Amino acid sequence: MRRARGVVLAPGSEWFPAEPSGAFVRLNYSGEGPERFPEAAGVLGDVLSGS
Repeated sequence: MRRARGVVLAPGSEWFPAEPSGAFVRLNYSGEGPERFPEAAGVLGDVLSGS
């Protein structure tokens, strides 16, 4: 599990043990307004790129 800047990346096997794993990220969110989605995408991009 990785945590950075309020983003948590966890292996999918922890949440969906019956599904095959793959090279993808499942985005789960709640409580935030859609107007913050671009900011969230930028943070996620920074975390994934190691910035």
